[in-house]
Amino acid sequence: MAIGPSRYPTPTHELVLLGVSLGLVALVGIAVAGGANALFLAIIVAGAVATSLIRGLFPEAPFFALTFANLIALYAAIFSFFMQVLFGLIGPAISGLGFSLPIAFFLLGCWLRRKEVQAVVDHADIRAGGRLYRAMLWLVLVFLVGLGAFILSAIDAPLINNDFAFLIAMALIGAIVLAVSRDVAIFLVDAGLLFEEFFHRMSRLAIPAFAFLTFYSLLVIVFASLFCILSQYSGEVHFRVADVARTITFSEAIHLSIATISTVGYGDIVPMSDIARVLTSAEVICGVMLLLFGVSELLEYTREHRREHPGHDKGKL
Repeated sequence: MAIGPSRYPTPTHELVLLGVSLGLVALVGIAVAGGANALFLAIIVAGAVATSLIRGLFPEAPFFALTFANLIALYAAIFSFFMQVLFGLIGPAISGLGFSLPIAFFLLGCWLRRKEVQAVVDHADIRAGGRLYRAMLWLVLVFLVGLGAFILSAIDAPLINNDFAFLIAMALIGAIVLAVSRDVAIFLVDAGLLFEEFFHRMSRLAIPAFAFLTFYSLLVIVFASLFCILSQYSGEVHFRVADVARTITFSEAIHLSIATISTVGYGDIVPMSDIARVLTSAEVICGVMLLLFGVSELLEYTREHRREHPGHDKGKL
């Protein structure tokens, strides 16, 4: 299922998307690294340099570089879990080096097989069935490396939880990525096209979604105002905040209203009086009804759009 020429953004649009993608990498990096250390620097540098090199190797496929930048953020999150479970004793400097190895191997694979990868990029389409599964086989191989490290850690933790074993594991993952760099490229292309199609479909719902969120926000504000008025202009204490019965502020009322209408119920602000319980119950009912009718209207809007433009979606897929 091919995606049309919309995958070629304007330079300004591409710059904005690149900034957002690298911003995501930086956000995940600072969370994963726990501070401005060598691992954080490695994540940032790997994201910026690798994206630039991919963009230079395949100048006719900007979406490929953008998807790769987003994948680095995902890879950093998975890498963090890998480190916490198996390699908790590894320092930031070695962690940064290990993080960069698979990325460096993938770039090397793209350069060595640039004609094959270019062919994949030039004939970008969303794969399905057996072709998709074959393109994702490399993920299974990478998972087996992690599983092997986990088994060895369970048998003898000091054997695996050291710098040398960590670098060997990351180099092995890098070697797998190098060997199947074309399949990784197919995975990236498919992911980019799927994201593009998803956001294209979402953009058509911008107006009804904005109307829904506007009404939702108004409902939150109305009930928050009622909570605040009830609390501040009544002689009775109606709410308990952190186990203390007292008057609530408007910001606290907004927090309570959002937690109530979303049925999250954090429990930090609790209605005490009967009238407060009636109001919170009414907001829950209104929120559920609004959600049901809102989703129904969004679906109806989508159906009407398809009836008015019957060939539009077919041209996109």
